[in-house]
Amino acid sequence: MQNLYWKTSAGNTINLVNTPFESEEKLEAFVYQHQDLLENIFIFKRQIRSGSHQGIPDMLGVDQNGKVCLIEVKNVTVSEDILPQVLQYAIWAETNPDSIRALWLEAKNRPEEIEINWEALELRVIVIGPDYRANVLRMSQRIGYEMELLKVTRFVSDKEELILIELLEEQFSRKASVTRGMETYDKKFYEKEHGEEATRELLKAAGEIESIVKKNGWRLLTKFNKHYVGFRYGNFNPFIVKWGGTKAWMINLKLPEATAGDFKSENWRFHRYDAGFKESIFRRTNPTANTADLEPLLAQAYEHIRGKA
Repeated sequence: MQNLYWKTSAGNTINLVNTPFESEEKLEAFVYQHQDLLENIFIFKRQIRSGSHQGIPDMLGVDQNGKVCLIEVKNVTVSEDILPQVLQYAIWAETNPDSIRALWLEAKNRPEEIEINWEALELRVIVIGPDYRANVLRMSQRIGYEMELLKVTRFVSDKEELILIELLEEQFSRKASVTRGMETYDKKFYEKEHGEEATRELLKAAGEIESIVKKNGWRLLTKFNKHYVGFRYGNFNPFIVKWGGTKAWMINLKLPEATAGDFKSENWRFHRYDAGFKESIFRRTNPTANTADLEPLLAQAYEHIRGKA
């Protein structure tokens, strides 16, 4: 059994014991209630069931790249049996886009600016469990869909609870193989989708934010995605530079609406709050605006994602 020892700022040591969730339903409920534990995913439907109760995932979500996320939760060690199960989910999703779209349109607080290609769904399969058999990871990378295995470990003391989430990755080298649908997102891709001028402006803003990150010594990794440039802290992005159409772009920060609404600048305005992704969205009011004005908000978003604000 694993034990976690947490040394507090007061110098005390708290012993947290590995304590699994009591049931699959409770683990699923925990994930649904704490969606920010997942990387930029808005879960819009839980406990999806058809008449046959087969081939349907536990939860449906969408990420900021417009990919439909098929989320399956297990509260036991996950075996190789999960692979044909998630393949069945993927087939269901690809053959029932209208059903998924109807559920999406019914969702409350859904993100307004997410672009989902209902004619050709991009899928992301996510399995959540306390542990995995040795071959599951290697075999999961052969199924032809983007698939992630998340290991969730729960540690509990009398009044303290800590959740450790680990994305399983291969630790061995292998020959490159051809799989479907993995595009490279970079300047060339953006120029093809949005044009040279708009791409130049978005990347200029991203570069300015990178300079702010470097100046402050923030531990963030810049990553290009289909619809945004993210600045990652672990699995989370305290802020992103996001496309808001073919030519337009915006800056989204993980900040409460009240904090964002109080911000004043001649070059930037608070556009709206996205309750789905819990982000405050800012747009330029001046086409030559520099992101330097937003540095105080960037700092607050960084501390917020670290749990210190």
